[in-house]
Amino acid sequence: MLNQFISTAQAGRLIESGAVLFVAGSGQALASLPKGRWIGGSTPYFMTPDGGMVDHEHVFCTVVEGAQDMRIAVVREDDLQAIVRDRLPSGFSYVLIPAFTGVHKRFALEAPGLPKLYEQPLVGWVTGVELTELGKVRPSVVDGATGQIHEDAGLVMHVGLSQNVFAEADIVNLFTQGSGPDIVFPETGFSASQCEVGGKRVDFASWLREQEVDTSLPLVSSYAGAMINVSFQALLPDQVEFYAPVVAGRVYRLAAPVGDYAEAYGSYCTGLHAQGAGNALSFNCILNYQYAALQGRTTGGFIGPVTFGEIAYILLNQTLVRLDLSSAQLGAAA
Repeated sequence: MLNQFISTAQAGRLIESGAVLFVAGSGQALASLPKGRWIGGSTPYFMTPDGGMVDHEHVFCTVVEGAQDMRIAVVREDDLQAIVRDRLPSGFSYVLIPAFTGVHKRFALEAPGLPKLYEQPLVGWVTGVELTELGKVRPSVVDGATGQIHEDAGLVMHVGLSQNVFAEADIVNLFTQGSGPDIVFPETGFSASQCEVGGKRVDFASWLREQEVDTSLPLVSSYAGAMINVSFQALLPDQVEFYAPVVAGRVYRLAAPVGDYAEAYGSYCTGLHAQGAGNALSFNCILNYQYAALQGRTTGGFIGPVTFGEIAYILLNQTLVRLDLSSAQLGAAA
């Protein structure tokens, strides 16, 4: 893969060359691009080689140089099957879903039950807008093949790879479960009023206030050893709202403290990159961008759009998802 943070004119020339592209940019930047073999999602936030930035004029383009074929499908609220239907052999799928839509909620709740979900890598992200524009401008996705803009549906591009090229999805998560009590919710959903904490039924919002919990740190659950976050969106008088659904019966704990979030996050990413965990493409969460003060800071070589949710098979929060392509020859040499 080839990643470039470039002008819309440069992106237009790439598209007209026939390249298979993933594009991220503001809604107006995406709308100015010509038709071609690409899909795009709206965000004005980016991690670039020069650091995090807000930019409405440029776009982040990823050229999939190993692509042999591609197929684009619309993902509607009543047809999540499009995400796994009609995949191409020896490939992966890249999905974009606008934030705060019905398809966003349905995907968050129902993606884990999609048939054959894990048979090929599935990565992507939830599109957004500048935080000052929330409620005024709607997040969107663009089907480059038709030029159609969707604000209430997602898009998936199924990519077929050359025979000797392989895709791998990975999650980079700063957080682990802390040493506090187990937290279990009675219902699955994006909000909760009651839960069990250490086996005792409590009003969750009141408990968080009494414990003076730092809600910049997420809830964390272990999925067979993989740490999956659920981030806090709002602490209301009588309920707590989340950016991803909590799952009924699953055990959560508050994340272990990380000290200085910005310093810890930068050191963690730099360390991973130094160990060889480079990326072909990555998607970083807007919450990391805010809490780790990433504007102007680099993240150890992990570059790509800053998102309103990350997707590695399922919806994730406060993580960095990366997609690597490697060849059989490189794998054998390693």
